[in-house]
Amino acid sequence: MPLPRKHLIDESRPGCFHLVSRCVRRAFLCGDRAEHRRAWVKERIQAAGGSFAIDVLAYAIMGNHLHLVVRTDPGRGQTWTATEVAQRWAAAHPRLDREGVPTAWDPEDIDARSRDATWVGKTRSRLHSLSWFMKSIKEQLARRANHADGCTGHFWEGRFQSIPLLDERAILACMAYVDLNPIRAAIADRPETSDFTSVQERILLRQAAQARAHLTANGLPPPQGTVLPRLEREHQQAREEAGSWLAPIASLVTGMEQAPLLTRDDYLTLVDETGRVVRNDKRGAIPVQLAPILARLDLDLAGWIDLMQHGGSFRGSAFGSITARACEALRRGARSIVDRTRGLYRDPLPDPPPTS
Repeated sequence: MPLPRKHLIDESRPGCFHLVSRCVRRAFLCGDRAEHRRAWVKERIQAAGGSFAIDVLAYAIMGNHLHLVVRTDPGRGQTWTATEVAQRWAAAHPRLDREGVPTAWDPEDIDARSRDATWVGKTRSRLHSLSWFMKSIKEQLARRANHADGCTGHFWEGRFQSIPLLDERAILACMAYVDLNPIRAAIADRPETSDFTSVQERILLRQAAQARAHLTANGLPPPQGTVLPRLEREHQQAREEAGSWLAPIASLVTGMEQAPLLTRDDYLTLVDETGRVVRNDKRGAIPVQLAPILARLDLDLAGWIDLMQHGGSFRGSAFGSITARACEALRRGARSIVDRTRGLYRDPLPDPPPTS
């Protein structure tokens, strides 16, 4: 018989944990024509991460299970006012309408809760509990998915797993493992295409910050409004989400004061290099012929900035992204351009046709 979690984890002390939860009978949570539910899961993780005294370090939303790496901070909740406790609880536990869609609490309800000292004291302790953290994510998803499927009963398979991560090396290794889940499952072949993972979110944040800094340094206005509105919206969303609720990589190093901080680029390089290692027990790996991740990202960034700076000036013999121009060069037999772009993209370019 499993031991109660309170005997395994001392929730009065800070700690890092790898959390895993699977759907009952390994049924599909987000696969099999239910891919839209991945957005539901991310919304619940973001709501819980922004409400609890628990930092989200990494996540991966798979077809039938969920991975999280989190860090608890029990002392943080002691500084919250009664009103803040009530507001955080309401954000993490929205009401559900008849369609199972989460809705916000009424301000009157929040105010009434904040004036109940007994409820505030009990809730304050729950807001740093791993069990309540996962319950706020899983229960809402189960109710919403069961409503959409027109069924009742268990949606999640038993208790979630919680594995303590005892040092920084273990934390980083587990984060990389979680971020590489879609690649190991052969769903994606590189971090930047691994949808609904924390590594992809960190990449979007990096690209947005780099592009903004480049444009500002060259005396150009930051991208917004009518200039590539779709990309700007994506980058703005990445800044808001990652900047507000996903714990920064630099915060992972908590050892000696003289220890160098781990940067976001360091972590992206670590994930990219780890993903190239072929494992016999896994189906996928990052192709070895790909350029290093920072080179790929900088190339994509350069192409994006180039498009923005030209502002829609469609001149020259062809216009498009670097990849599209390489394919056109291949069609025309321009070997120099083809050779410069070979190995940087998902589909290897074929050899150019021989010349007579």
